[in-house]
Amino acid sequence: MKKIFVLISLAAATGLFFSACSDSFLDKKPQGALSEEVLANAKGVEALLIAAYAELDGWAGWGVGSPWYSAGSNWVFGDVYADDAYKGTDVGDQPQINSIERYEHDASNVYLIGKWRALYDGVSRCNDVLRVLAKAEENGSVDADLANQIRAEARFLRGYYHMEAIKLWDYVPYIDENNIDALAPNDHIPWPEVEADFDFAYKTLPESPRNGQVGRATKWAAAALLGKAKLFQQDYAAAKPYFDDIINNGPYELAPSFHDNFRTAGDNNSESIFQIQAAVNEGTDGENGNWGDVLNFPYTGGPGECCGFYQPSQNLVNAFKTENGLPLLYTFNDEDVTNDQGCTSGQPDCCTEDGSGNCIEPYVPYQGPLDPRLDWTVGRKGIPYLDWGPHPGIAWIRDQAYAGPYSPKKNVFYKAEKGINSTASGWAQGPNANNYSIIRYADVLLMAAECEVEVGSLEKAREYV
Repeated sequence: MKKIFVLISLAAATGLFFSACSDSFLDKKPQGALSEEVLANAKGVEALLIAAYAELDGWAGWGVGSPWYSAGSNWVFGDVYADDAYKGTDVGDQPQINSIERYEHDASNVYLIGKWRALYDGVSRCNDVLRVLAKAEENGSVDADLANQIRAEARFLRGYYHMEAIKLWDYVPYIDENNIDALAPNDHIPWPEVEADFDFAYKTLPESPRNGQVGRATKWAAAALLGKAKLFQQDYAAAKPYFDDIINNGPYELAPSFHDNFRTAGDNNSESIFQIQAAVNEGTDGENGNWGDVLNFPYTGGPGECCGFYQPSQNLVNAFKTENGLPLLYTFNDEDVTNDQGCTSGQPDCCTEDGSGNCIEPYVPYQGPLDPRLDWTVGRKGIPYLDWGPHPGIAWIRDQAYAGPYSPKKNVFYKAEKGINSTASGWAQGPNANNYSIIRYADVLLMAAECEVEVGSLEKAREYV
């Protein structure tokens, strides 16, 4: 009897063991999280779509990294990577940018890691939308027309995030809603897949933003980015029709003033095709401001109170020299636009002071012909800096010997807007409501001109330029 009891006990224990090791035991629903089934309705899918848009600025919160690592404006990977700007500030602040600026970076660089994470987080959010949308269609909670619009917006965003990754790394994995393989291949540059996403959006999205919400993608935004994708591949003949469609049939025109594109009052203006939306003082403690660019203000005493990064280069300033109203294509760097490098006075019209603060060497800005857009792009000593007064020179520069005499200016807020269209407290007061244009009508005209030069009419290219 005792032997039989032992055998029964062993059998029961064995059954429990195998039961405990089954998939059902390991496969537990996460606690404190919404399941896809809960979100599989119109409201849930729309919320997921907003989350996909939210990653456009490159930042998902302090828990995943600093916002400047992956700014949607690409100031590190665009202007600093090129020759239009220096890192700025001093040599020891954010030194990881130094290696990027010198083309000496490796895969351990936190800026590259942050950018990769932000872009593929954006891709993941788009795929969440598409996967849950399919379930919502199955259960009948989202009708076909709305589903198609949501699908087109999500695919537009997915195409954009992948295109941004291609711009930096070329051979990147393309991830769609059906791909859950952590070892997704990167054996080709995924232009065909990106183009397919943009093409679906172009053929599906309305000409005006859905629900009148200006931040949403439109047919024209998809056309612009699809044309740009083809332009990157030097397929000018294929790119040209998309730019032609926007120019001939779209609702856009150049803004009355160049600077309207870089101030809060000009957000979503007639030139804007697709922008990263920013907002402050709306109950999120500034979290929806453009934090990716919070370092890019004069160093102290002026707008932002911090931090002296993203200083324009002398090469950029020289490129604004003109002759008879036209740019100097090949000789602009033969002689520098004069600047206040080496001037020690913080007075806008003075270079050097004596021990009592009296000016003993005045400062006079460059007097030669310049494109007027220079002084809406670059802060120069002695020149009005929006409504903050004349730029004082070295008083707003952290380390002139390291990064030069110029300050960033394009996306800086006005003094009259401080605390209204910007945050008003904290270590950095730069987060503001200035949108960033991913694509604007001026870009389309220039890309169309490039296509005309290659496969069309030189006269039409001249007209566009």
